[in-house]
Amino acid sequence: MKTSIKGFTLVELLVTLVVMAILVAIAAPAFQDLIERQRLKSVVETALSDLQVARTEALTLGLSGVVRVTLNDGVSWNYSIASTGSTPTVARAHNDYGDGVTAVVTGWNKAGSTAAFTITAVRRLDPAGTGSITFTLGSVSAKIDRDLLGGVFVCSPSGDLGYRTCS
Repeated sequence: MKTSIKGFTLVELLVTLVVMAILVAIAAPAFQDLIERQRLKSVVETALSDLQVARTEALTLGLSGVVRVTLNDGVSWNYSIASTGSTPTVARAHNDYGDGVTAVVTGWNKAGSTAAFTITAVRRLDPAGTGSITFTLGSVSAKIDRDLLGGVFVCSPSGDLGYRTCS
């Protein structure tokens, strides 16, 4: 009587491991790219939300106060948002999101690496408040623009991250 032993041979197991290793090697770079894109999107969405909250805060203060936004750009970027005469209600920095995300500010009364503008409750044309901040991680970037009326918009130079393409 022959008894049959059920199981895998060593060759079958090795072939399976080689196929799995090849699949992991192909998928790992794409997964890393996805993680970087989501980290950059997190930074952009948080900054956008903070600027929108600053606008709301200025409206709730009414004519009695302003909200000041201060940004320092570069590799070690940070920004803060504070009502007049108070401690910052929002303070964020590059190390809140891990390394690699850089920021470049254009406009907003930039002097050196620092830029600032105020937000008031009165809707008016404010050339000092126009500007943008471009966040970059690797080869992907997104830009937050603020227009003359204080509107805040997000775009991406190549249409990445689900944002409209910058004009």
